[in-house]
Amino acid sequence: MNDSKGSVAPAESILDVRLKWMQMLDAIVRRPLVASDAPPVLVLLHGLGADEQDLMGLAPHLDPKLLIVTFRAPLEYGPTGYAWFQIEWTESGIQVDSEQVMASCNYLAEAIRLLPESLGVPVGPILLGGFSQGAIMTLGTCLWHPELVKAAVLMSGRLVPEMLPAEPAKELAAIPFLIQHGVSDQVLPASGSRAIAEYLSGLGCEVDHREYPMGHEISLESLTDVRNWLQNHL
Repeated sequence: MNDSKGSVAPAESILDVRLKWMQMLDAIVRRPLVASDAPPVLVLLHGLGADEQDLMGLAPHLDPKLLIVTFRAPLEYGPTGYAWFQIEWTESGIQVDSEQVMASCNYLAEAIRLLPESLGVPVGPILLGGFSQGAIMTLGTCLWHPELVKAAVLMSGRLVPEMLPAEPAKELAAIPFLIQHGVSDQVLPASGSRAIAEYLSGLGCEVDHREYPMGHEISLESLTDVRNWLQNHL
């Protein structure tokens, strides 16, 4: 799985509901395969140039108790993809639009707050995860709206200084983080996740930082670790 559309399971086994919030964020939902009165919710955020279908391909490998929501980023990117914020490749590195970063974080926070109403069912704890640009958005949402998230998974992300609050909320320390990265990543180097792990650890967060012999992708090994880690934090 990379920053393009990945393979997904057959639509009839996944696409239970299509939702739209605030005229901005489309989403698809996999209802839990094990019924409960208030299922735990896993919100997944795709990478640059992908869409809400991409990370739903992970659903068959994750805990059947989870209600899984995948959002589509609000900005068009390329002929068929989407972005949470625009980037520019320069000689000094990747430059981001900080206003778009914060706007997308706020859209996400509002969409998460509306989940019980939008889904029409009570929900349990909300876990947030993302890949690449989606990992950046996951971190930003946790930094600015920590009260919404019980646990977070950051896959192949990086630290964006423009999104760091001057004074992080005390609630942030209650969020455990799983941080994953491939040591051969040529898109976003593993040093980005190392910086995230150092930053969050310095704030008192519980951090599980793991690196893998892979590039800018999600491997079976890393996905298995995501599944097991999430099960331990439901």
